[in-house]
Amino acid sequence: MKRYIDEKTVSALSRGAMYLGSGGGGDVKLTELMAKRVIRENGPIPLLSPFHFPDEAWVIPVAIMGSTTIFSEHLPSGNELKKVVETIEKEKNAAASAIAGLEIGGMNALSPVIAAALTNLPLLDADGMGRAFPELQMTTYHGFGMKASPAVISNHPGKTYLLLSDENTEIEKQARNLVTNLGGWAAIACYPMQGWQMREAGILQTYTLTIRLGEALSAAIDVHDVMEKMQKVFQTSIYGKPVKLIEGKIVDLQRNIIEGMLKGSLIVEGSGSYIGEYLSVFFHNEYLLIQKNAATLATVPDLICVLDEETGYPLSVEELENHVKVWVIAIPGPFLLQTAKMLDVVGPAQFGIAEHFIPMEERIKPNDNEG
Repeated sequence: MKRYIDEKTVSALSRGAMYLGSGGGGDVKLTELMAKRVIRENGPIPLLSPFHFPDEAWVIPVAIMGSTTIFSEHLPSGNELKKVVETIEKEKNAAASAIAGLEIGGMNALSPVIAAALTNLPLLDADGMGRAFPELQMTTYHGFGMKASPAVISNHPGKTYLLLSDENTEIEKQARNLVTNLGGWAAIACYPMQGWQMREAGILQTYTLTIRLGEALSAAIDVHDVMEKMQKVFQTSIYGKPVKLIEGKIVDLQRNIIEGMLKGSLIVEGSGSYIGEYLSVFFHNEYLLIQKNAATLATVPDLICVLDEETGYPLSVEELENHVKVWVIAIPGPFLLQTAKMLDVVGPAQFGIAEHFIPMEERIKPNDNEG
């Protein structure tokens, strides 16, 4: 049965995407409102299974790059996303049959919905990150051999910029410089590929999962309920069962902008059954590493969330404040992110962390998630 994304589904997708941002990915509020508006104007969009997508049909992933703060000050029309898709079609001399996601965590879970509604194309149930990462080459598309080029950038429907290179890291560099020069944000389309390639290089059915997560959490009444519902959803997915590592208060927060990235750390002092314990979380736009007593409990590409103790909502690295009461949880990432090819792209070493990746299930004792 074909599924459609309507305004109610957008609400669920937005809620679920907040948790998959792992502290990053940008604020979903604006893209959620934009997605609802374009669906209201253009109608619901079909969500296609990648397993039933034709081998030779073309799919174009899209996203919004840059500062979400500037993005919210310079309100886009959404047609920037439509324009970058149309420009790629002209460059490839091929009509797209679907839109796909670049990253499912945060605001960019919604930007493909906007693009799909405005181009009158379906959305393919897949993305290239399974969470949020800060750079364009930090995708399974790159890890499994897809070319980001041709890529197209625009932050005004009347002007586009074509980026060409055989090196995906060079596309990231060109795009980042261009976004800065354009004022801090832009729509981007990249990694155009065919259906058979998406099945090999994408993380599949992440939209269905994220919507299911958001639907479950819409009825959650507190952080305990949020955790219980997350565990039920994730343990029957390509992710693993979330684990609670501490509850307590943020007692130290170090946060600086370095080379355009928010880098730093926080320390949580345990309370309740965690009294006397201290947990450190390190971040680089997203949460990357958890340590307790100098022992590592979880690292990227596994997901880390810092939840507000009252609401159960995930706090982004921008929202962190001293003395806030939180839960810190970790979620095993999709197996595809744990392969050797992907650890070369999104493993701890890519973020300057001197650790080998070990799945969190192997690091955390069975009773570490009690409490």
